[in-house]
Amino acid sequence: MKNLRLSKISTAKFLEMKNNQSKGNKIEEEIARKKKEMEKMQEAAAKRRKEIEKKEMAAIKKGNDAEKSRIASEKLQLNWIKWNITCLGLGFTAYKFYYTRLEHNQSPIGHYITGQEIGMFLIVLGFVTLLFATIQHKKKVEKLKLLLPTMHYSLSLRLSYVILVFSVLVFLVVLLRT
Repeated sequence: MKNLRLSKISTAKFLEMKNNQSKGNKIEEEIARKKKEMEKMQEAAAKRRKEIEKKEMAAIKKGNDAEKSRIASEKLQLNWIKWNITCLGLGFTAYKFYYTRLEHNQSPIGHYITGQEIGMFLIVLGFVTLLFATIQHKKKVEKLKLLLPTMHYSLSLRLSYVILVFSVLVFLVVLLRT
């Protein structure tokens, strides 16, 4: 009887151990499945991080391209201002040369085109080219402000306005002095 009882206890322990072992296998399988899920989640998170980094780099590059475009546009506008000032200077000089010759009772150099006409033409040429360049630059600045909301005002655009007003004044001086 003791043997039977021992065998029942052993069988019960055996079944219990077997149950524990199958539970252990299920737990191990569950742990393995959870590990695979975690690895997949980590891979997906890494993939999302890479995508976000790519988007951020693209945004930075876009910002850099916009900044380079802004700088190039400013340089171009400053060159147009330089062109206008050159035309103003040459036009005013040609006019002054013509006017000085007339004051000293000397004959004008040209018979068909006088220095006054050349001077006025150069002043108007400088004004018109700077006017069109300023309009174009203003449109470009407005487009760039959409890409770079933190962009400051265009200094060359404001300088262009001042030079345009000055050009008109010089033209009026030349026109009214005759």
